[in-house]
Amino acid sequence: MIRNGALLLAIIAMSGCSGDAPGNGTPGNAASADVVAEAGERMYRDGIHVSGEPMTALVGGDIPIVGTQFSCENCHGRSGMGAAEGPYVVPPVAGQFLFAPSPQPERPAYDRDSLAVLLRDGITPSGRALSPELMPRYEIGDADVDVLTAYLENLSPGNSPGVGDEQSRFATVVTEGADPDAAAAMLAVLDRYAEDINSQTRGERERWDRGYSPESKLPTVFREWVIDEWTLSGPRETWAQQLESYYSEAPVFALISGTGPGSWQPVSEFCERNKVACLYPSTELPHRNDGDFYTVYFSGGLLLEARLIAAHLAERPVKSVVQVYCDPVYESVVAELRDSLEDTSSHNVSFDCDRPLPIEHIDEIAGERSAVVLWVGAKQLEGVPDAIGAETLYVSSTLTDAWPPAGVAGDSDLFMAHPYRLPGKVDPAARRFRAWAKSRGVEITAPRLQAEAYFACLVLKDAVKQMGRFFIREFALDKLDHSESLAAFVPMYEQPSFGPGQRFISKGGYIVPVVEGQVETVEAQWLLP
Repeated sequence: MIRNGALLLAIIAMSGCSGDAPGNGTPGNAASADVVAEAGERMYRDGIHVSGEPMTALVGGDIPIVGTQFSCENCHGRSGMGAAEGPYVVPPVAGQFLFAPSPQPERPAYDRDSLAVLLRDGITPSGRALSPELMPRYEIGDADVDVLTAYLENLSPGNSPGVGDEQSRFATVVTEGADPDAAAAMLAVLDRYAEDINSQTRGERERWDRGYSPESKLPTVFREWVIDEWTLSGPRETWAQQLESYYSEAPVFALISGTGPGSWQPVSEFCERNKVACLYPSTELPHRNDGDFYTVYFSGGLLLEARLIAAHLAERPVKSVVQVYCDPVYESVVAELRDSLEDTSSHNVSFDCDRPLPIEHIDEIAGERSAVVLWVGAKQLEGVPDAIGAETLYVSSTLTDAWPPAGVAGDSDLFMAHPYRLPGKVDPAARRFRAWAKSRGVEITAPRLQAEAYFACLVLKDAVKQMGRFFIREFALDKLDHSESLAAFVPMYEQPSFGPGQRFISKGGYIVPVVEGQVETVEAQWLLP
């Protein structure tokens, strides 16, 4: 649809690239296509002109809005498959729909010129004027229209990898160091859920050509679930290649659940690189770069705990903060808390995980009006003496996995950072999971991990249902962005919420006082850092 090579070369020049004219079979042709795709993507997702300047959109007829605040993706979704906004239905703009006739509302297929008219004047090919409150009018040039047309032509062209005529393939990741019993418990939930799905879809292929309605003539939307286990072992720097090998051998539509200690960075980066949906891994250290789209987490994990502690310290200031850790993987958590502190000096103490806590060294650094944050597990907390030289102590409920934390006592004020629902509070979603597990004969030995795996399956089932016949990863994630009703099914976490671009269900957590070895849940403070 790009109408002349001169325009392409101009776009390439503006992007700082070089190459031969398109259409001559040279490497420059591929470079040109890449530049056009990138320019179209920036327009669609970010509202940026080919020139690099923000677009201007007129809303309500005369209200100028910067395009970065009102891009195409905001309403039509990353997939271009459309969405529902309150009582309004936002139509799909992916090429397979936009550049084909539509029966409802009836209109001819768009082409480059009619798309330009729509963007500038809000008029469809059938002559219908769209409401300026719903469809902005954009100030765009011909080069903008050309690159956007090219981008939309190739947007969501068909089903994503991992989906066949009879099966949908998924995988879960178990990394080295994961508790083998807990991992087995998680896998038991995933396997049993897939068995449920497959028993419900058995015989669906026989429904082909039954009845007289047009729908009965369509191929079934039901596919069996296959969930592979991808085990990562050895040095972390080799995990990326291991993931690529698994994916090359058997592509999957999505990764669901998953477990392992340390950072989820290798898995998250794999998902972003291959545009694979990664749904709700059980990880203590989520990883997200600016602009990441494909990985969705329950919470910020230890990074959220660091922000909770910083917010709590802002209300009860100290002179200095001493952070203690033994595993280098937690250095990102230490940095998160340090960077979140204002006007407070921060010191780090690292030690060998096979050695006891270096209490004397901590005391030397802490001094008066200090807070000590122990980024260690229950094993390292054993044998902590009755007195530690700090006004305030913080521990992590994620790392100690105990309630209350054993082994910490003394005169310091002790608090626990807790990004989960408080114990003793009713958790309807967790009850629902326990009822499901009991009815299926699934033994619950790792409650939080198994409940999270169950929710990941619920989300995937809901996405599959809403996608209908269009198994597109970005469409699944777009649907998830608008699945507010799923919040009632989130176990273990307080005040979950969904929304466009949100990649953490739970955004806050508690700071819980521990007094004489007992948690004071009545005095627990909910914080939204």
